[in-house]
Amino acid sequence: MSDTHGGAFLDPSQAPGGIFTPEDFGAEEQALFDTARRFCDEQVWPQLAAIEAKAPGVLEGLMRQASELGLTMLDLPEEHGGLDLPLPVSMRVLESTAREQSFMLTLMVQNGIGSLPVALFGSDAQKAAWLPGFASGELRGCYCLTEPGSGSDALAARTTAVLDGGAWRLTGTKQFITNAGIADVGFVFAKVQDEVDGASGFTCFIVPFDAPGVSLGAEEHKLGMDGSSTRQVILQDARIPREHVLGQIGRGHVIAFNILNNGRYKLGGTALGSAKCALDAALDYATGRKQFGQSVADFGMIRRKIGQAAADIYAAESAIYRAGGAIDALANAGGRAASAKLSALQDFALECSIAKIAGSELLGRVADESLQMFGGYGFLEEYPAAKYLRDARIARIYEGTNEINRIVMPRTLLKKLGAGELGLAGAASDDPLASMKLAHAVCFSAALEQHGSGKGFDVDQELMAHLADMMTAIYLAESTALRVARHPRRQAVHADVALLVLAQATTQVAQLAAEAATHLDIAAPAVARPAADVMALRQRVAAHVVDAGRCTL
Repeated sequence: MSDTHGGAFLDPSQAPGGIFTPEDFGAEEQALFDTARRFCDEQVWPQLAAIEAKAPGVLEGLMRQASELGLTMLDLPEEHGGLDLPLPVSMRVLESTAREQSFMLTLMVQNGIGSLPVALFGSDAQKAAWLPGFASGELRGCYCLTEPGSGSDALAARTTAVLDGGAWRLTGTKQFITNAGIADVGFVFAKVQDEVDGASGFTCFIVPFDAPGVSLGAEEHKLGMDGSSTRQVILQDARIPREHVLGQIGRGHVIAFNILNNGRYKLGGTALGSAKCALDAALDYATGRKQFGQSVADFGMIRRKIGQAAADIYAAESAIYRAGGAIDALANAGGRAASAKLSALQDFALECSIAKIAGSELLGRVADESLQMFGGYGFLEEYPAAKYLRDARIARIYEGTNEINRIVMPRTLLKKLGAGELGLAGAASDDPLASMKLAHAVCFSAALEQHGSGKGFDVDQELMAHLADMMTAIYLAESTALRVARHPRRQAVHADVALLVLAQATTQVAQLAAEAATHLDIAAPAVARPAADVMALRQRVAAHVVDAGRCTL
């Protein structure tokens, strides 16, 4: 069963097994999603202008209302006031709030990197002290990793920590900290200068923002996400208690990278939700707008955009919820303890990167095409398309740039191969999915032979990007096919989507594999392609979506 461990979907010898799909959600879970969506539609969206203007107290007030609905306790343990929802369920709740992206981001941080470090790495005393406040919304957190001089290279941080009697003194500046302006506490990464209890180095600290020496910079003026708070966190001999070390001294990288796996997964899902909203807004406009005596939505060029966007959304949704179900199943197998959840996230780090890349790049494409469907009105700020486009751009940068994630993916697969968790051997096949996997395996193996398994493996970054893009295309196409095959209410349009996604994935993988093979000086591996009239498939998908009046398949 290919989802037993992360990355196994790339093993040509492993047959895919059952997967989680959005059709598996029950009525009780759907009611929770509807509650989150109604809250966003009825309470958040009407205050859009005030949110974007950062009117005092508006975002904080909405967060208090969200807490009253249970929307700030999604992933926290029940014993500390949380709901401990299955990962696909908590993801769908956040996705349901994605119409207004500034609020969605604020809520996502509160449920993820702004609280989970304690839930996953804290001592029993730290959990008891902090988690109930995070769950109830009385406390809000933020994640302080990036610095002015160290973005993607997080371990090059220059913030220092020195033990001074019974307290730590932290000095440094953290940059681009989401939720800083409304937070009560930050998870701050700093380098312990001298050995303490036999250890030193990169370490995570729980830093209350009312501690002496902690201050904030001014709100940043951004391209998008105008309503979310983004500030510097400035530490000038900030004094915090000795017991505020989170995890172990010198092991801060373990916290940083594992929490980012969760953040990458959730970013992919919330970007998916925003893409749906952007397409729905364009559909609403295009069906009502008349040109040359007919609805704009009836023109072939517009339907081309609608059909492609709808198919891409379905594929990303299939992959993201497949990954969430697999992560959750592995955590359940370990009893849902913090260690089991951490292990599951680490195991499926490759799929978390796929979710981040696929979701964020999907949003960028759909937001751009949505604006195009609005025509000149899309360029006006009074229409929603401009906001979706501005807000979408950051998704490819934070939680690890998509370029960094494309390097992380082959490196992650290399570790799994070295650990014997999976293999890349397989026989030639006429099946399109199997042939894509084999083409990737041939190119990956050649890269490994050329560069070795040491630190130089990923030095050829453009080659790594080709391998990563092959992985992503394979995962999206297979996830779509598996979802459609077990869809309880399958219609002809679902088969059309699956074939469209597969046809485009095989074309993409064939090109990537051919370019990689030329670069590696090997014979280009063959990729079997399905017989498919891509234009006709896209037209039928578009017709279904236009008839429905919203992005639904």
